[in-house]
Amino acid sequence: MPKTLVVLPVYNEEKNLPDILARISLRVDFMICVNDGSKDGSLAILEGFARKRKKTFILNLPANRGMAGALKAGFLFVLYLKDQGLVGGEDIVVTIDADGQHKPEYLPQLVRYMAKQKADVVLTCRNFSVYPLYKVLGNRFLTWTNSILSGVKYRDVESGLRLLKIKTLEPILKYYTGVKYSCAQEIALVSARSGFKIDNSFKVDIAYYRAGTTVWDGFIVLFYSFLAFFRWRLGITGKVQWDGSLMRQSFQNSRKLGRMKEKGKLVISKKKP
Repeated sequence: MPKTLVVLPVYNEEKNLPDILARISLRVDFMICVNDGSKDGSLAILEGFARKRKKTFILNLPANRGMAGALKAGFLFVLYLKDQGLVGGEDIVVTIDADGQHKPEYLPQLVRYMAKQKADVVLTCRNFSVYPLYKVLGNRFLTWTNSILSGVKYRDVESGLRLLKIKTLEPILKYYTGVKYSCAQEIALVSARSGFKIDNSFKVDIAYYRAGTTVWDGFIVLFYSFLAFFRWRLGITGKVQWDGSLMRQSFQNSRKLGRMKEKGKLVISKKKP
């Protein structure tokens, strides 16, 4: 069985964190919690949780980078763990929102579904019955646009609940900018154009609808969709490089807080890739 790692971006979610952390932790092997410059008590809750649960890592970003930026930091940390020998390319990264919209209870079923479909990426398809009409129409437009650009017929490109094999991360990050909410579009487009097998058929119910994004955010997302496409088309890649200091500090702090057992092979690299 592959290992599962969750990347959980967190921004001012102190009310939702205790419940969502407990529910996720029962269903994954590793937890990577990215505190995205929260101004409330989110960091303290994450640290308290990490003291009780093994294999929980906290990346504490000093300033808010937005959903896409926080996911990028989390993905880079996954590659750092791979470099340390903790995980491999066939292991699975889960992304899920920290506000409780998505149900962690789907995760075991999703992992089995991914194996059955022999997919590299699984994007869930949401039940939109609790969404306002303008959000449904906006999603359809963005999904239609991404389908054209990626060459894959998507049903719901914007769902935040997704599974990716670790081997997909580096190819995706080569074309990934990560601004505000551009993550969903960039992940869907680049993973498709990189030749990975994608499934967007697994239907999920949403616990509730939470407003947050604006029409302007939609235009930003659209812009970065086209940017990712043209970067891929022209072969304009970026370096996939992590902040060595941040990664080492996050790893060390987790061991201090935590319960990470020291193993001979888990020597913390002092060099950047």
